[in-house]
Amino acid sequence: MVEEKTDEKKKDGEDGEKKESADDKPDSKEAGDDQAELQKKAKEYLEAKGGSEESGAGKKRKRKRTKDYDEDASSGSDSSDEDVPPGMENVKKEENADEEKEIKKEEEPTEVKKEDGEGEDVKIENEGGEKEVKEEEEKRQDEADDDGPKPRPLHKTSSIFLRNLAPTITMQEIEAMCKRYPGFLRAAIADPDPARRWFRRGWISFERGVKIKEICYSLNSIRLRDCELGPIVNRDLTRRIRTVNGITVDKKVVRNDIKLAAKVINNLDQRWGLWKPEKESTPANGNQDDAEKKEGDEPMEEKEPEKKKEESNGNMSLGLCSNNPVLHNITDYLIEEASAEEEELLGRNNDLEDGEEGEEGAKISRDDDLLRVLDRMIFYLRIVHSIDFYNHSEYPNEDEMPNRCGIMHARAVPPSSNVGPSEIEDYCASFEKKMGSFLQPRADLTDDEAQKLGMKNEEDEVEKFVMANTQELGKDKWLCPLSGKKFKGPDFVRKHIFNKHGEKVEEVKKEVQFYNNYLKDPKRPQLTENPGNKGGGGSKREAPPRGPPEQYEPTIN
Repeated sequence: MVEEKTDEKKKDGEDGEKKESADDKPDSKEAGDDQAELQKKAKEYLEAKGGSEESGAGKKRKRKRTKDYDEDASSGSDSSDEDVPPGMENVKKEENADEEKEIKKEEEPTEVKKEDGEGEDVKIENEGGEKEVKEEEEKRQDEADDDGPKPRPLHKTSSIFLRNLAPTITMQEIEAMCKRYPGFLRAAIADPDPARRWFRRGWISFERGVKIKEICYSLNSIRLRDCELGPIVNRDLTRRIRTVNGITVDKKVVRNDIKLAAKVINNLDQRWGLWKPEKESTPANGNQDDAEKKEGDEPMEEKEPEKKKEESNGNMSLGLCSNNPVLHNITDYLIEEASAEEEELLGRNNDLEDGEEGEEGAKISRDDDLLRVLDRMIFYLRIVHSIDFYNHSEYPNEDEMPNRCGIMHARAVPPSSNVGPSEIEDYCASFEKKMGSFLQPRADLTDDEAQKLGMKNEEDEVEKFVMANTQELGKDKWLCPLSGKKFKGPDFVRKHIFNKHGEKVEEVKKEVQFYNNYLKDPKRPQLTENPGNKGGGGSKREAPPRGPPEQYEPTIN
């Protein structure tokens, strides 16, 4: 019975399965139709979505994907599979791939294209942003440079001008007065002015960062030797380079200026002992040297002085004898060249230089080679000897002044109009006359002339000093006032002064040398000439001895 029941159940199960399979066949057909419809809808949706993305591609989209979202998208879990409808697996994968591509594009710095010219605006904005970034970087670099050490403007100073300085005030007193203030650099005193009762002017230089007005105000309350200084703040130079007449560019004027500048350089170098020519020196053991020269060949060093002599022969023709490299081959630029024979054969007038047209004049002719040589000589005079060539003046105390190498005159632009030969000749003649004091070497007075003016003898002055400091107190008692010691005789006092007070004796000798040099100086400060002597109607009177300003005062007529 049991077997029959089991057989019946098996038959019933098989029949049920056949029925279910038969029932499932129409359902599978319906599912296939549904999937085809879903795929069509998905394609339509994607096409519509793609069109909307293309229309709004200019807008920047920022998406933030978390780790959980990434893990869910990449893991392919059951939950994500359950959300996807049947037949949409491939569509979902395509959407995920498109989204990943868009995210990568947004992360990369790409230029976005827009319709109707919007892409050009975006490019301009990007360029403007790059410029701003570059400007900010440059500003940062400038700030970094500003923070670093800067070169100090050592040539810029703050200074005070002293209008009244008595002849008795010394440089040491002025420096001691100014050293109390911070930033003091140096002091300068001008030569005494006979027209102002031998009073002098002074300049005090301080560093640039000091409070110069406060220092000037405090100096107003100070008196030196019962003399008010009259301090005022000295202004800075307005123009360091001044121009002269543009006719100085002409070739003829430049050649004449080179000749004058060469003479001035030679005279000043000789005065200060610069670039002296080497003298031939004979050796002490002349016989041995001569024997060695005969045995061996002549050394190469002997040929060099011969070359120097040959080069200096041209300078000797102008009266110049100097080893200064500035004057090297200077005669090559002073000699004029012209094709006189050719012009004579062609019947031309060879009396005129290039650029000249007789009395009517012509434009100025320029020669750069001559100007280059002249400029080097002008700079040498200005820097080494403090001579302003075109201003025909000298600045002797320039190193002590507030502005060292302060003013210099230079050539101006040549005139556009024609310049006649007479005008050029007049300018050259007047300029040479103004430079006359520098063209002639300094000639001090001779001993005979200085003796007439009261020149002192060094030995006599030392003897007077010894006699003045030898006092007789009594019999066999002599006193030296310099030390207060007593001696038995004047000879002992004399020895004592030379042995123990030699610095005092040296001071007397220096004073004598200073006084004699003052008398021999032709440019020393002198008394103003009496107006009655300028007429020339009467006989000339001999001038009184001109001593230092402390000993003589001007007479008031």
